[in-house]
Amino acid sequence: MRNIFLCCVFLLFTMPIFSQIEAKFSATSNQTVLCYTEDEYGIATKNTTVRFKNSTNYDKECWYIWNFGDNSADSTVVTKVFAPNVEHQYKKDGFFTVSLLTIDADAISGIIKGGTLKYAEFISQDAESVTLSLTYLDEEKTLCQSTTKISYLYFGQKVSKKCIEVYSPVTDGPNFTYEINDPSSDTHKAGLESFVYILSVNKDTFKPHKNNVWKYYWSIYNDKKLIKEFALDSTEYRYIFPSENFDPGYNVTLKIALDSSKFDYQDEFSNFYDLSGCAASQTINVKVTDHFFADSSRTEKDIDERETSIPNIFTPGGGDENDVFYFSTNGVDEFSIWIYNNNGNMVYKQVAKAISWTGDDNSGHPCPSGTYYYVVKSNNSDKRHNTAGFIQLFRQN
Repeated sequence: MRNIFLCCVFLLFTMPIFSQIEAKFSATSNQTVLCYTEDEYGIATKNTTVRFKNSTNYDKECWYIWNFGDNSADSTVVTKVFAPNVEHQYKKDGFFTVSLLTIDADAISGIIKGGTLKYAEFISQDAESVTLSLTYLDEEKTLCQSTTKISYLYFGQKVSKKCIEVYSPVTDGPNFTYEINDPSSDTHKAGLESFVYILSVNKDTFKPHKNNVWKYYWSIYNDKKLIKEFALDSTEYRYIFPSENFDPGYNVTLKIALDSSKFDYQDEFSNFYDLSGCAASQTINVKVTDHFFADSSRTEKDIDERETSIPNIFTPGGGDENDVFYFSTNGVDEFSIWIYNNNGNMVYKQVAKAISWTGDDNSGHPCPSGTYYYVVKSNNSDKRHNTAGFIQLFRQN
């Protein structure tokens, strides 16, 4: 869906009072926000078409050169026939300058020699004339360019300066991204939190010219059942999925919508603008995986058959990522770990959603190199994270 705001400030280029052509135009829908919504085939049921009223007054044959300012394939329209109305559909977000340039046909007939004018651009002006760049097809259909001067008597130009403001939530690709939360810091490596995902508006595909006028509506579905809805002003959210759903995954929908409450001119919205249609939704399937288990076993449906993914060697004092003993959790359940030395004495205990051990005992004293045994349990009702094993500690300091 897209919205177009039209203001009515027109900027007339300075011209001598003896100018014979007065280029005039206006946007006819200057108090309406035009939205469109796409059906399942991507066809606009409403659209961002703006009608411009051409009221140029000239009694001779004239070239009319429109530039709608959005650099699209149909951004320029050139005609030799006067048309009282010209329409253009905007397809992207931003501010746009619309211009109408008019040239007496006889003034350039000797240059294009019966050819067809494709575009004319204003270059400069002096006291008596303007310099134009002409692009045209000659009689043999060859594309040519020429720079020429013509008298003000045969030229007229008018520009609407930043008159059209387009708001569009539609993106060319996915409108959001997701990644598993990694609680690591610059100085401390940690395991992944498997159920905790960072959902982010995709800033590579959603690049509005104003960032502070949007609201983001998230919906989470398990199969077709809605399990969570929330609306945010921020572009990032840390969401905890309720459980593993590796296949087929959760369907996550982001709807980006224009928020009228974030504009300063509230009274105008209540009188003229309907923003309810300015929204675009996209759904992505997110396969939530419990990384507590090894890659080769976590797809095993029988939880008792899954092998854990817990490292059995770490090297505190080595100055690398093996300084800390850790393993991936789901970020939701509470984990308990007990670590015992070779004599069966407990040296370390921790209860947390993310487990780590630096190789010190609970009194803060470094444990010597050797073999240690651990027991891991979680408060998960199906006991899926209960396991035990050994750790080889090789102290580097």
